Amino acid sequence: MVSEMSASGSRRPVTPGPNWRSRLQAWRARQVARPEFRRFVQWLPLSRGYSRDQEADLFSMVTGFVQSQILFAAVETGLLKALEAGPVTVSDLARATGLAEDRVRRLLQAAQAIRLVSVGGDGFATLADHGAVIQSDPGIQAMIGHHALLYRDLSDPVALFNGSNTETELRRLWSYAGSGRESSVKPGDAAAYSALMAASQSMLADEILDAYDFGRHRKLLDVGGGEGAFITAVSARHPALTLSLFDLPPVAERARQRFAGKPLDQCPHCHGGSFLDDPLPRDNDCITLVRVLFDHEDAVVLRLLRNVRAAMKPGHMLVIAEPMAGASSRGQRLSTAYFGIYVLAMGSGRCRTPAEIIALATAAGFSRFDIRPCRSALMATLVIARP
Repeated sequence: MVSEMSASGSRRPVTPGPNWRSRLQAWRARQVARPEFRRFVQWLPLSRGYSRDQEADLFSMVTGFVQSQILFAAVETGLLKALEAGPVTVSDLARATGLAEDRVRRLLQAAQAIRLVSVGGDGFATLADHGAVIQSDPGIQAMIGHHALLYRDLSDPVALFNGSNTETELRRLWSYAGSGRESSVKPGDAAAYSALMAASQSMLADEILDAYDFGRHRKLLDVGGGEGAFITAVSARHPALTLSLFDLPPVAERARQRFAGKPLDQCPHCHGGSFLDDPLPRDNDCITLVRVLFDHEDAVVLRLLRNVRAAMKPGHMLVIAEPMAGASSRGQRLSTAYFGIYVLAMGSGRCRTPAEIIALATAAGFSRFDIRPCRSALMATLVIARP
């Protein structure tokens, strides 16, 4: 930021002009906006395929809300479940879903268009690739069912962006989110969001465990660890590691109940408290924050990271794992769009770039960092921080 002298003699900031990349992108946008340019690109043999892909991508964006509702209906009616053993007739599907046969045919046609099902020339329906993945993964099914809340919050997206819709469905569900309300979470709310997080975390744990070797550590503390889904996955991969978690008292109590039947030498320690205000357990040479930071605003994240730093010694590691903003891959772009809107509806947090997380961690007292991509940027990126 530069400054210039005003008529009164004081200096005022002057915003620098756009760089050459921004100017080039603006020029490109002006060309693409011209119908004659688009027709020319569609006519050229070398650019025809690219133009058609762009056209299909844009149409998919415009109609994406319909596709998501087809997916929701295929799960909620039990259509995908009924096809699990496949092949199945339309009349059998009508009995399984409770829909009239003509409506089943319409749902099948729509679901086939987005590659959830396949209907053969013999009239029998089976699962297609997307449908098979969804039906085999309880975590994906839990997310799809949970999206009913998000759909209602997005019924007026302008109200969400201008701030006039603050009493959202997601804000009510995630009642712990935001500064000052964490300690008042109710057991019923804890049960609802803990179950969702546990179900969806199965998709994430293997990505993290493949990207970082936790076997190098002695003791691991998972802060904001929910009911222990992540440390359960860690335990299966690294049985010699001593594990514990820290979360709100009602959540920690649910974790204790979940682990109660295990032998004492395998039962993780479940600590209840506020990770902003209460001291965290010490002597853990690795601390993890899995999908925690993006739930909170910068000031809260800074408080949390300072509390984590206070519990660490030189040589210890903090592993931050969550979807992060960026534009380097399609997965990262999808993650940025989805989680950015999700936390907006939730009323707290934002999807950050790795650089933004590192800046907050630096302010909290961390000094060395490593960024590690997971196989799927849509799932998570890792930022590893050292005191």
